[in-house]
Amino acid sequence: MKKLRTLKEGSKPRLKTPIRPVLRQATRWGSTHAILRRYFDLLVFLSVDNDDLAEYLPSPATHRRLEGPLDDLSDCEYVSLALQGDNLDLLAARDLLDGLIAVKPSLGTCLGQHCALALFEAGCYNVLAGDAAKLTRGEKAVLQPFLHVVGPEGSAEQQPTRKEGFAERILKKRKVTPSLATYPLVRAIPPTSNVVERLFSVARVMIGHERQALTPAAVEMLLFLKTNAAYWGVEVVD
Repeated sequence: MKKLRTLKEGSKPRLKTPIRPVLRQATRWGSTHAILRRYFDLLVFLSVDNDDLAEYLPSPATHRRLEGPLDDLSDCEYVSLALQGDNLDLLAARDLLDGLIAVKPSLGTCLGQHCALALFEAGCYNVLAGDAAKLTRGEKAVLQPFLHVVGPEGSAEQQPTRKEGFAERILKKRKVTPSLATYPLVRAIPPTSNVVERLFSVARVMIGHERQALTPAAVEMLLFLKTNAAYWGVEVVD
């Protein structure tokens, strides 16, 4: 690809294919799926009779072996793109990963429900699925910061009357509905760190070399407004 950086050399591939060269970025990991997909896209424009390209092209046996990994990586690519969506919670993310593990069981060691973050993830999954009552002691411990206790309706303590005996008051206390433990903020937990990564990218572009004099408080305020642009507009400012 370095040979195609010049204007003269870069114009030669246009005589064969509309696909443009892709330069490797030192600050970003490349996609194996994109490399294989690009190879198969370029293959129809490559001639096996070209002696200059023959030594770089895979053999027919290697070409057949590459078709299988491309299909497997396509499934991973679709799940990866779905995980980067904005309207996705931990429940949907767990379903996507479970579906991917069903196709590729080897991924269960790092994406399965028994990984290092199993307690937190399993607890969030049960809460979002409406099974908060099935939380184990360990799951309740890791979800303690998100706990919100809702008292029973009509839990205001009433003064006992003289007509009520001691036994009646004991039985009435037993019939009171216990407090409910809910975790409403669990639904707001993003399944991936895409929001944070985009925030850092925006911060780098926003500050640049022209705004080095901005104070940290001003940078934080601008980033907060830019990240939450969907929640305010001109009407709110006015």
